[in-house]
Amino acid sequence: MIGKHEIIIENAYLQYRFTISRNITVIKGDSATGKTTLIEMIRQYNEEEDSGISIKSDVPLEVVYGRNWKIQLDGISESIVFIDEQSRFIKSKEFAESILGSNNYYVIVTREKLHELPYSINEVYGIRTSGKYANLKGEYTQNEFYRIYGQNPSTAFAPDVIITEDSGSGFEFWKSICNNVSCISASGKSNILNTIKEQINNDARYLAIVDGAAFGAEMEGMIEYIRYGSGNVELYAPESFEYLLLTSNLFNSAEIKDKCSHTENYADSQKYLSWERFYTALITEITNGTKMQYSKDRLNMFYLSERNKKIILSKLPDQLKFK
Repeated sequence: MIGKHEIIIENAYLQYRFTISRNITVIKGDSATGKTTLIEMIRQYNEEEDSGISIKSDVPLEVVYGRNWKIQLDGISESIVFIDEQSRFIKSKEFAESILGSNNYYVIVTREKLHELPYSINEVYGIRTSGKYANLKGEYTQNEFYRIYGQNPSTAFAPDVIITEDSGSGFEFWKSICNNVSCISASGKSNILNTIKEQINNDARYLAIVDGAAFGAEMEGMIEYIRYGSGNVELYAPESFEYLLLTSNLFNSAEIKDKCSHTENYADSQKYLSWERFYTALITEITNGTKMQYSKDRLNMFYLSERNKKIILSKLPDQLKFK
């Protein structure tokens, strides 16, 4: 499945209005915020003839639950699948393997950290009331999704230490710009926070650089540490290092710009479990056999020339300053 899908779910008293753009969306939040009600309304619409619920969507919406979840999934195609937090299977490796290669999108309601799934920090939402509105039947409450996480430092920040999740090309690039800054690879997104804790020195400032397109499960712990820890750690989370390269002025193709600006129209969920994988495949394909040939394991010297490093770094947020 590809595309951006706008959805309205409503009855006489309540309306949900939101858009789903990626194959994995996570809804978090406390109890009594409307998460379970959303799932229940979809289930009632599908199972009860006189539910009093209407759904506007260009693709079917399905609810999967219970011990027969895998059998249910096998019968669903080209749909948006909703799963409630009471379904414990969402944390399993078996579930992660089941949606690999799936042509569905998934909306998962959970307060858990789903480490088996590479979901984006931009697709982690809460639900809030946006207002009360009148219609022919009376007054209804409208709920909407809101993004929980940001991705860039909020104020100017000049790090003394950079910690990357990457140990390949991304790490080589960041290390190359660290004239007076230490650069350390955490060798994986799940190691980022522990690496920071091992290195932390209250006299130094730390910048963690991660692939935002697949860092969703680690984000809660990272944000809590930044907020309540030593106060000298910041996070920079572009979609991926490959995305940073593709959106730089090294690539001026209108087609590439469109694929990066409207990735939902190109990153088929059946081929790419995360957008990070799409960007890696895209840059690998378009540079194959050229002087810009890209490998995720080892960075081509083309990207390490002083001129090209400046072009890439010009895409960074203004808040980041390097010594």
